[in-house]
Amino acid sequence: MIAHAAIALVLALPFKDPPELDRDTAAPPQGVNVVERLGERVPLDLSFTDWRGQPMTLAQATGGKPAVLVLAYYRCPALCNLVLAGTARALRETGLESGRDYQAVTVSINPSEGPPEAAERRRGYLQAMGRSDLSGEWPFLVGQEPAIRALAEAVGFGYRYDAQLKQFAHVAVTMVLTPDGTVSRYWYGLSYPPRDLRLSLVEASGGRVGTTLDRVLLTCFQYDPASRRYGWVVTAIMKGGALLVFAALATLLGALWRRELKRGPRA
Repeated sequence: MIAHAAIALVLALPFKDPPELDRDTAAPPQGVNVVERLGERVPLDLSFTDWRGQPMTLAQATGGKPAVLVLAYYRCPALCNLVLAGTARALRETGLESGRDYQAVTVSINPSEGPPEAAERRRGYLQAMGRSDLSGEWPFLVGQEPAIRALAEAVGFGYRYDAQLKQFAHVAVTMVLTPDGTVSRYWYGLSYPPRDLRLSLVEASGGRVGTTLDRVLLTCFQYDPASRRYGWVVTAIMKGGALLVFAALATLLGALWRRELKRGPRA
């Protein structure tokens, strides 16, 4: 119950990425990074064990839906809890229905963890979101080292175990997969704009989830890799329009210049 109350408190409190987690200023340990695999497929036949102790493949976990994937571990003293809390809060505010419109999946990177740890963490986050832990939504999985490594490599998630600290070092990141397991988006940090997360799920589904308004928004917004946000397409249109105006002006000036040359020097 104390763990559940702590999770609920973290979900309720607003927070921003602390300075030490800033990807631009902090130097992560060697081998701890994310190499984005956008457009590449994750092997959905990888086998894990769910929070109930039952075997579950990644395909069964995602259920043929767009998925939000978090690689973490359940005994993590700080960072994983914040990443999962930020993900849960953003998902709660997207307005999409968990288990119907998308599936959230968490996989432990610690092969020594088992179903009891997965069940405890899952129960806390679902209850904090006002969801029943008796449903099949948001699978929390554990697995053996080969399957964990294969999944981490497929999404470019680098992590390392620090034997001195007895902790795993990893980046704070949440990933979005399409229904066929293609890596679609990466969201970094501890909090994610619900609108952007919603649009990334609608985009990953090919427009099969969400509303007509969402599909209209995707024609007005596009993902900007530099800012890692969805922004107005009008910015790109304005840039393109400026180039067209410049080209038209250059053409006009060139035509006038050629006409002057044909006229020859004035008397």
